[in-house]
Amino acid sequence: MVARKRSRSTHVMLFALAALGLLESGEASAEIFPRRNSASAKTAKQKQEQAESQDQAAPAPFSQKDIAPVKLSMKALPVNPNDPIAVVNGEMITRMQLADECVARKGEEILETLIARKLIEQALRSKNLEVTAAEIDQEIDNVAQNVGHISRDAWLRTLEKERSISPIQYARDIIYPALALRKLASNKVQVTDKDLKESFEAAYGDKLRCRVIMLDKLSTAQAIWEELRKNPGGFEKLAQERSLDTGSRSLGGLLAEPISRHAYPRTVSEAAFRDLVDGDPRDKDPTHKPKDGDFTGPIQVAESTWIILKREGVIPAQKVDPKNEAVRKSTYDMIYEVKLKEAMNAFMVDLMKAAAIDNKLTGHTKLAHEDEQHDALGDDEVKLMSNPAGALPDSTQKPNGAAAGAAALPRLPAPAAASPDVVKQAESLKRGSTSKK
Repeated sequence: MVARKRSRSTHVMLFALAALGLLESGEASAEIFPRRNSASAKTAKQKQEQAESQDQAAPAPFSQKDIAPVKLSMKALPVNPNDPIAVVNGEMITRMQLADECVARKGEEILETLIARKLIEQALRSKNLEVTAAEIDQEIDNVAQNVGHISRDAWLRTLEKERSISPIQYARDIIYPALALRKLASNKVQVTDKDLKESFEAAYGDKLRCRVIMLDKLSTAQAIWEELRKNPGGFEKLAQERSLDTGSRSLGGLLAEPISRHAYPRTVSEAAFRDLVDGDPRDKDPTHKPKDGDFTGPIQVAESTWIILKREGVIPAQKVDPKNEAVRKSTYDMIYEVKLKEAMNAFMVDLMKAAAIDNKLTGHTKLAHEDEQHDALGDDEVKLMSNPAGALPDSTQKPNGAAAGAAALPRLPAPAAASPDVVKQAESLKRGSTSKK
């Protein structure tokens, strides 16, 4: 049997995900608990570099020589394994020694990047696509302007100083794979009318100002909810004392940003607007409409996270025509970019799943589509592979009587949904039918 180990595909894709994060210029829809410290935030140092760059001449274009491995400089380095890379008091340190040390320290990480890049290159060749030096050069300009809001030269210097990413690394390991994945995944993106409608409502529709109490257990959330039913005015005090959300706890649970329709997580925004804004559409009594001070029941956000929301107010929808061409185009472009990033991630995951990778450095072997093969492999097949002789009945022995009937029928496991009583009843019927024979 061939020994198999699942490869760490998430680690292999780190560089691609980093590329997507650095190129991210905006969110398609609001998040109720937004991420902090975005890569697009402008630091004071970046502002200073921007001011300095305004007095400098325009930087030279990022040429193909800079994007590709610099062959001329490589020729100046020792190329043979036993060539000296340094000489210390007359004693040599060879290129092989340096290479071995680099592999021992960073080899696994760099090899994962090379594997992922190789998969992308193979995918491009299979579809007759390419990423040109001019496209990479233009994308660096775009990112510097739209994400960093600084000049190209200041952006590259900032990356090298603060993230230790050289211009060559940036072009080869971040910009190139991101552009390649955009081309490979672009035909999988489709923006529907529903997407446009929901995105428009999220951007321009009414918004809900809330307070929140976050808890880690449903039983605790239910107990808090019962307390609120008896004393609705105690929401702020309970939020300060019991809520796990550090960002709002000191403010009595008040969220910094209002909740938009269709915001993520959807389970939260849909429940919030249903209970605190829209109400039951079948209830025509206007006195039953939600009002300020109302609160929801426990809403599950994650496996061990529950929240209770209290309505503080509703911000009315903006008067924007959804048929306006400029509004429609900006909405479409925003949705397309987010869906494209999702498609890029999915495409990279599919590439990893379909790849056969024999990593000699780590000893990990991954077969093509091994996840599907593992899922399709049943328990009986695993037993046969691990112990063929022990898994099969001995054909030389001839059972007789009741044992023969039992041996002729395989013992199947009980259905997953069967209760213990049903299983016992089925076993007794089976024994009764066997004894009659």
